[in-house]
Amino acid sequence: MLRPFAKWVLLFLLIAGALTGCSSGKNNHSGMNMSKMSMEPIKVELSWSPPAATVNQEITFEARVTQGGEPVDDAKEVRFEIVNTADAAKKLELTGKPVGEGNYTAEGMLAEAGSYSVTSHVTARTQHSMPTKSLTVEP
Repeated sequence: MLRPFAKWVLLFLLIAGALTGCSSGKNNHSGMNMSKMSMEPIKVELSWSPPAATVNQEITFEARVTQGGEPVDDAKEVRFEIVNTADAAKKLELTGKPVGEGNYTAEGMLAEAGSYSVTSHVTARTQHSMPTKSLTVEP
C-alpha cells in the first residue's frame, strides 16, 4: 500500500501528464486573427458629391476609412443614415460598398428640401465610428 506522500506525488504526476498530453505543443493560436488589429482608432472621413445637393438629385455618399494613416479595405459594415432634422421619421439608410483604397460609397436621392443629418456607421477591426455632418438639400 502507498504512503500518503506517495499518493499525492502519483496524483500530481497523473494530472501533469494529462494536461501535457492535451496540448499540441505547437502553440498555433486558432482564436481571433489579431494581425490587423491595432489600438490605433479607425478614422472615418464622411463626404458626398455633389456638395450642394438639390431635390431628387442623385447623391453619392462616401466614407474614407483609415487606421494609422493606412486605408482600411476590410470594414465589416459601412452604412449611411440620412435623417431629416425637421422630421426624424423621414430617413434614408444606405449600405456602403467598397470601391478600394479604404473608400466606401452608396448612392441615394432625397425627395424633400431641407436640412439633413448624415451619419456614417462604420464597423472595422473591432471598432465602431459614427461621424455626423449636416447636409442642406435645396429645392
